Amino acid sequence: MLSAAALHASWHALVKSSDNQLTMLTGMSLVATAIAALFLPFVALPPPAVWPVLAVSLLFHSGYRFSLAQAYAHGDLGAAYPLARGLVPILAMGIGFWVLGQTPPTGQLAGVVVVSTGVCWLASEAVRAFQGKLLFAAAGAGIAVAGYSVLDSYGVRLSGDWLSFTVWLIVIDSGSFVVLMFILRGRRLWDELGAVRERTLLSGLLGVLSFAVFLWALSRGPVGAVTALRETSILFAVLIGMALYREKRAFHRCAAAALIIAGVVLIAVWR
Repeated sequence: MLSAAALHASWHALVKSSDNQLTMLTGMSLVATAIAALFLPFVALPPPAVWPVLAVSLLFHSGYRFSLAQAYAHGDLGAAYPLARGLVPILAMGIGFWVLGQTPPTGQLAGVVVVSTGVCWLASEAVRAFQGKLLFAAAGAGIAVAGYSVLDSYGVRLSGDWLSFTVWLIVIDSGSFVVLMFILRGRRLWDELGAVRERTLLSGLLGVLSFAVFLWALSRGPVGAVTALRETSILFAVLIGMALYREKRAFHRCAAAALIIAGVVLIAVWR
């Protein structure tokens, strides 16, 4: 999950650096669809009960992309990313308890709370500045991530085959998003994608690998703990923002990062 977190932050950094985030996300989806489609002949068709889960998950994933693009249009990587991810572990754990009946051990519960506290601290500067559009978009992204995390956790268990569920979800979700964007943007989207094809290919590969590891982890652990570990990607995002985009360095970002590390240790060692 730490490796997946690094990959996750990396593709977000590529999307943030683009002049048009929706174009990059569409290109990523196109790459993801092509890669996942190669595996379709080798995986089973999901059971009928799984298809409604896939359909609702598609809505959450699409909502996440649109919200994320708006968040990056109104804030830098070091602020928008933490704000978008801050409440995800708490929300996912709460929904997971309500929907899936997953009750984490006390230590893991404390770890999730500590990770979320650190993440929210990282995002506090945006809250203090009250950047309304950024806050609204980031909140939408966080809710969408929590929703699809729980749905995908349920779906991968219901399917009984995490690889089959992952492949079909990527094909249906990413493919639908590409079709939608081509309907909305028309032929000019081809020209925009051509201008960023190398970056799109790299971000798509990183995104597919990161998401596949995430679903594999959801098939093996409680959704709250897994999503908390995934949010350590914020550490990598903050470092990338400071190193590549020269975003400001502040004490509170380092202290919040230490909190996240402490929370991850709690989640990892508590059984």
